[in-house]
Amino acid sequence: MRDFLKEVIMQKEGNCMLNEYVSKTIGLTFIEKNFDGDLAKRLPQYLKGAFDFSLVEIDGQEFLLLIPSAEADLSTSQTIKFTNQISKQTGLQTLIKFNTIDNIQRRTLICNRENFVVPHKQIYIPSLRMYLNEGGSIQQFAVKEHLSPSAQLLLLYHLQKSSLEGLPFKDVAKALNYSRKTISIVAFELQKLSVCEIKHTNQRSKVLSFNKTGRALWDDVQQLMTTPIIKVWYVENKHIPANLPLYASYDTALPHYTFIAEDLSSSFAIDKNVFSEQLDKLQSFLHHNEGNVRMEIWKYNPALLADGQFVDRLSLALCFKDTDDERIIKEITEMINNKILW
Repeated sequence: MRDFLKEVIMQKEGNCMLNEYVSKTIGLTFIEKNFDGDLAKRLPQYLKGAFDFSLVEIDGQEFLLLIPSAEADLSTSQTIKFTNQISKQTGLQTLIKFNTIDNIQRRTLICNRENFVVPHKQIYIPSLRMYLNEGGSIQQFAVKEHLSPSAQLLLLYHLQKSSLEGLPFKDVAKALNYSRKTISIVAFELQKLSVCEIKHTNQRSKVLSFNKTGRALWDDVQQLMTTPIIKVWYVENKHIPANLPLYASYDTALPHYTFIAEDLSSSFAIDKNVFSEQLDKLQSFLHHNEGNVRMEIWKYNPALLADGQFVDRLSLALCFKDTDDERIIKEITEMINNKILW
């Protein structure tokens, strides 16, 4: 019991250190969330024994924080393999926390785009477009820059649901169900990309002033956007809990907005946080390629942008961003050109 309490205390102290590093050094929001132990219990024993687990949120994105167990003595390749398995089985991004790593480990992790952090030394999280090295300087990746999910959601909401031009940050936060701090970080991100400017009103409120509007804004930012889909699972319709907030997506939404023929199977999008809450009920029924329902786990909540029971048009277009099907490309282009009120 004494060893267990010592381990819990050390983990709490380690997370406090990580909180300080992320919040004060990097300037991103960090929240330690209540960890549902059932997430870990459902994992195979060899995965449960390889790491200590906790749940954190950085800049609006949830991560399953993994601390490699000293007893497991994993190689870097084993660590990467195990974290990928954990991510697939839980539906969550992983973030590995090390006390120290050498140059070879670091290169291997970065080559595999594996999130990792060594508090007060370095952090690498591709989805946040950030690599902070031991010298203390934040470096941009050589790969093409993309928007954070929270920034993408803000722009899609502004373009399709309601203008955020001149709206105080607190009201933007309320509309998108984010904290004010997250909106401040997103605003800084968009300002850095010359998408908008941060201005102050006479009431000392911060507001967004976009440099372009409507279609012109979309044309500027679409190349910075990525698919909202984190993970795809397949499940039989009879195993989906009643009243689960699902929104028709992909092959189900495309015929609704275009002249593409309907597909026999169904495709739905669900918010990653809602999915995590329901994972206990769904876990044993999820498959990689078997089931009459395609369930997409989204980086942001599709409900905030939905048109009735269907995902929004622009997010749908981003789901097909990498398709080489000429029919789909033609219909999506037609949808963007003529079926959106810019």
